[in-house]
Amino acid sequence: MQYNVIVTEPINQMGIKYLKEKEVNVIELPPGSTGEVLSKQVTKADGLITRGSIKITEELMKASPRLKVIGVHGIGCDHVDLAAAKRLGKIVCNTPDALTVTVSEMAFALTLALLRNIVSADKAVRKGEWNRKYSDLIGSELAGKKVGIIGLGRIGEATARRVKAFDSDVLYWSRTRKPEKELKYGFRWMELDDLLKDSDIISLHVPSTEETRHLIGLEQFEKMKQGVYIVNTARGKVIDEEALIKALKNGKVKAAALDVFENEPLSTDSPLCKMDNVILTPHIGASNLEGMQRMAIQVAVGVLKAIQGEEPDNRVV
Repeated sequence: MQYNVIVTEPINQMGIKYLKEKEVNVIELPPGSTGEVLSKQVTKADGLITRGSIKITEELMKASPRLKVIGVHGIGCDHVDLAAAKRLGKIVCNTPDALTVTVSEMAFALTLALLRNIVSADKAVRKGEWNRKYSDLIGSELAGKKVGIIGLGRIGEATARRVKAFDSDVLYWSRTRKPEKELKYGFRWMELDDLLKDSDIISLHVPSTEETRHLIGLEQFEKMKQGVYIVNTARGKVIDEEALIKALKNGKVKAAALDVFENEPLSTDSPLCKMDNVILTPHIGASNLEGMQRMAIQVAVGVLKAIQGEEPDNRVV
């Protein structure tokens, strides 16, 4: 029997090649496809590979009695109804190991870009505003800063190690304390409120769950230092966007770098788009060649294992 796997959004062709070499029938939906398009195809699917643009609902799962597995190309599974998958006996797996370097490098790059006003400096040169180098383009060093890492999972730890290498003081808060990381790398664990009060820079690395929704809101911004920097490469819903906008306007937050947003794609009407003290990127934390290749292969391997009755790596449900 030939297996059918639907790829709901484009992935690196190495993953497609892997499945085809295993004689899997791969159905690639056209870019920009909707849930309605998927619903017309899903009845013949043994597996899905999804990146997040299409919500994988209970109705979609029920529509295919053959469906055994939903492979998430990435880490975040908030677009998949995990409770329904569990009830219906559908396996969900993801690719957390593939993105550790990719996303941590993005978080680190955004941190340096904020501190050194890289984006504003580029725009200044293009406008002939060279003399701004003596005024608002004067930056700040990462060395000696207190960097608060919220969430010390794979990516949080990798980001912390990178900023630590620049002689910064790494503070962290995580649901589970990591004494071995403190001993090995010199990280300092703090209660979340204390971390917010002490950090010069705050970098977010927690998943999107009911527990973490608006983890950073008005109350948390009020506890932060005046002129703090915020970097978010995790999930948009972790920050109350309205509260962030207010904090950016009143100077509590000096500058922010955001790769994720409460609603994506970010509307060009958003006040964030009009702010010079914000760097905005279109959820590209996972978008580099090496990371995309790793994710495509890992999700393909996981999906095929599940279809064949084996236990996939990185099972979520």
